[in-house]
Amino acid sequence: MEGMGHSDDAMKLTKDVKEKGLSSGADLVGIISTESIDAIPKHWIEWEAKSYTRKSRDYIEDSKSVVVLGYHAWDDVHEIALLKDGTIEYPAYQRMSLYARRVQRLLEGLGYEAVMYPDLLSQKKMAQLAGLGSFGKNSLIINPKYGPWFRLQSVLTDAKLVQDKPFEEDLCGECDQCIKACPVDALSPYSVDPNRCIVGMYYPKHEIPSDIQMLFDQYMPKLTVNSRLMCMECQKACPYGRDERGLTFK
Repeated sequence: MEGMGHSDDAMKLTKDVKEKGLSSGADLVGIISTESIDAIPKHWIEWEAKSYTRKSRDYIEDSKSVVVLGYHAWDDVHEIALLKDGTIEYPAYQRMSLYARRVQRLLEGLGYEAVMYPDLLSQKKMAQLAGLGSFGKNSLIINPKYGPWFRLQSVLTDAKLVQDKPFEEDLCGECDQCIKACPVDALSPYSVDPNRCIVGMYYPKHEIPSDIQMLFDQYMPKLTVNSRLMCMECQKACPYGRDERGLTFK
């Protein structure tokens, strides 16, 4: 956390917000200024949103900070996709939303505006700017401890918080195991083709091409009539975070 030039009140509030995030279930918490994310050129978000990114002022006119929260996906259950009424739900994100809402309520209780998960701000870029990890060749954020096995939530606010340093190190280096592991060759370094990725294909209005139906069923196995386990091959191939997923029932 970079405190130089910030008031004691801002530093205390930042400390309180981070403690609330961690005590409410987050494993990682970082802060960015809205200036840093708004400086990113507009780009297209293909996954679910299918829209261009927006600016923080589209959510809160006088926004100043974003609290970026990372939640460890320590078990495959976090990768379940559930079909309901023609849309896809991700149960793990519902849990994360409940936890992130506690940070939102803390800020609102102090008189600040707060918006949870502003979806048309780039969540991955905010995570990198907040110091949570580097952008990996599998197109996921990779943390030194948790690897690609964590998921993101965020809270935008008009509270002035102390921003963290961006994560500058490239954790991938020469490694390309995730690219080799993709069963449908959807990955190129730091990029994923949403029209080939079988996770990206899993939306009710999409028809799975017949030539990859067997691969789809193998890597996106059905658990119940309405649920599938999402493909994780590129995550499993990553050397980071494996030890943190080693817990088992005794």
